[in-house]
Amino acid sequence: MSDAEQVPDVYADQFVVTSSIWGVAMSFLKSPPHPSPGQTPQPIPQAIVRMSLEHTKIIAMMLRKQLKNWERENVEIAIPHSVYNGLGLSQEDW
Repeated sequence: MSDAEQVPDVYADQFVVTSSIWGVAMSFLKSPPHPSPGQTPQPIPQAIVRMSLEHTKIIAMMLRKQLKNWERENVEIAIPHSVYNGLGLSQEDW
């Protein structure tokens, strides 16, 4: 079995980020496909990634650069204002 076949390939549509002086933990989650009526759907854990604060900052910078380049060459990635507001962000933060 090749290395590529041993690496998990996951999809996530939710995440939780926590940080401390020791580093950052990012939990990636997936919504259940068919939540039960009347119950709050519980996300399904997919992966937890832990790293140093420095590594996290570099990844954030590289992701922003990659997405800005993509938008410049293709089309702006639209985010609803309600999402910005819900996260305590503004479009100017981008």
